[in-house]
Amino acid sequence: MADTRDPEQRSPGRRVRRATGGRYGKTVKKSVTLRESVVEQIEARTGARGFSEFLDAAAERHLSLLKAQEIVDDHVARHGEFTPEELAEAEFAWRGE
Repeated sequence: MADTRDPEQRSPGRRVRRATGGRYGKTVKKSVTLRESVVEQIEARTGARGFSEFLDAAAERHLSLLKAQEIVDDHVARHGEFTPEELAEAEFAWRGE
């Protein structure tokens, strides 16, 4: 019987994951080297099957932080350092007050 799945889902090393909100796109299998203690801590929280998802979410968060830092650096380059008032306003907004 012929495989009727989408060709992207049949390609070796690439899968399409679907989740609510469209969070997942194509995945790529990579090999990484991590400290044993880090792996043990992650697996203790996720089990072996949640390991990749944990690392994907952690990388996504880190990329978001890097992008935010780039925005701040660009602002400072164009407008100078933030004033104490601007920092207080940002902290106020961050806390949702």
